Amino acid sequence: MRIFGGDSFSHELGGSYIYRLSVLSLHPTASVTTMTTMSFQEKIKGVGGDASYEAKARVLREQLEAKIPAGLRLPPAILEDPPLDITHIPETCGLLMPAELAITELDATAVCQKIAAGELTAVDAVTAFGKRAAIAHQLTACLVDFFLDEGIKQAQQLDAYFKKEGKVIGPLHGLPISMKSQCAVKGTVGGGGFLANMETSTEDCDMASILRSLGAVFYVKTNQPQTIMHLETQSTYGRVLNPHNTDLTPGGSSGGESALVAMKGSCIGVGTDGGGSIRAPSAHCGIYGIRPSSNTTPTSGLLWYQPGADGIIGSTGPMCRSGRDMRLFLEAVLGANPAYLDPNALPVPLRVPDLTQKKLRVGIMMHDG
Repeated sequence: MRIFGGDSFSHELGGSYIYRLSVLSLHPTASVTTMTTMSFQEKIKGVGGDASYEAKARVLREQLEAKIPAGLRLPPAILEDPPLDITHIPETCGLLMPAELAITELDATAVCQKIAAGELTAVDAVTAFGKRAAIAHQLTACLVDFFLDEGIKQAQQLDAYFKKEGKVIGPLHGLPISMKSQCAVKGTVGGGGFLANMETSTEDCDMASILRSLGAVFYVKTNQPQTIMHLETQSTYGRVLNPHNTDLTPGGSSGGESALVAMKGSCIGVGTDGGGSIRAPSAHCGIYGIRPSSNTTPTSGLLWYQPGADGIIGSTGPMCRSGRDMRLFLEAVLGANPAYLDPNALPVPLRVPDLTQKKLRVGIMMHDG
């Protein structure tokens, strides 16, 4: 066990670190140590600062909390002392209808298939995942913005198109997609890693623009850590908790996404990754995620604080519930030719090897040269 600061421990598992949210304190009368477990409210608390910082941060948190409908608020008794594993609370809290629970059990591929077959409407899909996302946020601090009403309006337009034309507008028609805070979505709150650069975006980033053109519907933005350069996720909005064990981190920097997907408040979301920020949280929360090779998926328009710093080139990619969802996402996005929008994106198609013809060869770099 190694100490990573005053209120976090790590347990090394197979070379990765899982941070345990406990406090190590010295016993006042003996040379022994005691472990003091945090309360739920202490665990989920966000980054603090001076009076000026706190005043600005409080405004952002209150704006988000005001967007959570009263009908989707969990009883105080649940929030006072929830179990360590909170993944089943959305199913047992009584706030979701059986049909909504059934929809949120679907992966992204199944959602798209059912919408295209006329078996599911975009409105029903977006509503179900949006309501579950509101519940997930109260338990994990996974969101920075919630705009389900806007998502439902977009879904209504897509349903009207499908009813009139008898076909989908694109391969992601009606699919609810959650977006990391760093990914600018017009009219929504996002940031580049600091309180000072939080904004209400006036334009879509290229990834959001492409996904919107393919029929995707946005309804939430997810939490990320300060600087977006951390393998856990704590920000002005709170510390994101791992739904499988709230004593542990969901990873970072796309920790809001991993927690939300693990809570089934999203079937697929967009994360960013420069040094593990999709891969680590996906592993921590038991979901699927892939960091595409740099400059293959669009990154133009992401909110950032180091423009021109190209020593580490990040990537955008899916975080989802199944392996086939990763392929669905990448085939759709790369099929839209992101290089036409983003001059840094390379016009490289998705190539998936045919494993029926030959074995897959995996390369592992054992040193850095």
